Amino acid sequence: MSGFTRFPRTKEVLEQAVREGIAPGFAAGIWSWMEPERVEMVAVGDRRLKLKGLDRLPMQTDTLFDLASVSKVFATSTLIGYLVDRGWLRFDTRVKTILPAFKYQDIRIHHLLSHTSGLPAWFPYFERLRVAFGREESVELIEIDDRQKKMREMVFEAVPESTLESKVVYSDLNFLLLGFVIEELLDIPLDEAVSRYVWQSMELKSPHYVRVVEPAFIARDDRYAATEDCPWRRAILQGQVHDDNTWAMGGYAGHAGAFSNLRDLLLFSQQLQSGFLSRETLMQMWTKVSKPEDASRTLGWDTPSGPNPAFSGFSFRSVGHTGFTGTSLWIDIERGVTVALLSNRVHPTRENARIKDFRPFFHRVLASELKADGLI
Repeated sequence: MSGFTRFPRTKEVLEQAVREGIAPGFAAGIWSWMEPERVEMVAVGDRRLKLKGLDRLPMQTDTLFDLASVSKVFATSTLIGYLVDRGWLRFDTRVKTILPAFKYQDIRIHHLLSHTSGLPAWFPYFERLRVAFGREESVELIEIDDRQKKMREMVFEAVPESTLESKVVYSDLNFLLLGFVIEELLDIPLDEAVSRYVWQSMELKSPHYVRVVEPAFIARDDRYAATEDCPWRRAILQGQVHDDNTWAMGGYAGHAGAFSNLRDLLLFSQQLQSGFLSRETLMQMWTKVSKPEDASRTLGWDTPSGPNPAFSGFSFRSVGHTGFTGTSLWIDIERGVTVALLSNRVHPTRENARIKDFRPFFHRVLASELKADGLI
């Protein structure tokens, strides 16, 4: 089912957002336990603007999106849960027992998942990689194994900026480490591990990573939503990961790199709640951590928090995640509803940050129509 005919006000809000330049295009979808065989989807606007000699392309419900940090839940943390279920790992396992070169004895898996490890939020490793290999403009030509190895070495050198569990610092470094943990346990690259043990097991067809082995202008693929006109890659990105560190590593990482269409993102939510993970593990992962006291994070997921939360209008017993490229996935556990909002808000520039205020408004309008329709 497509078109959002049951939710005309929500569709109108998306169309208005395109006219106002909040993003060139959107694909939005809903799945509910009340109608488990039905997926509602709509696409508005463009997946690529008419720029730099390229033609305009309309957004479609099957457009492939760079999920950015939604990859953290769509891939990495779900595979961690899978490994916990099978006894390969515990949430309280010390990271150093799996990654001996990692310096810090007391950081455990649950600290990485909940962003309470004390590690810094981010570092421009892509710049250091380019310098390390002497390839300021063509790091894509370096063997991916060499790039991944160098990234491990650099991440292992990171120094915590706060003590364990003293505060939540949302950090890509935490999930880079989780990706390395997965690779060490399964002895295969992260992109292959996630594809084999998560997406193929869930029978999802579209999710994948794109390995970076050629310049962006060669890698362009019209099936994807375009992202940034990147100055150092000298092209409009379309079908190559946007995140700079993931790009430099070779296209896959624990914190970013997954691509998917809208339907499979919604079906992922359905599979996740239908026994892919044990109920015990899933509830552990969807419960807020107790330290620090004001934490809004769970083991891998975020929750609605603050005065204007991204997932407004729904139950506070919800979990989800957002992505830098303009993507989000939220699951209202109490009401049995999943909402995915995918956009290309970084096309053609990341400086357009209006999606942050639009997300709560979109979700409030949708929640009001879902209530009127009896779905929540």
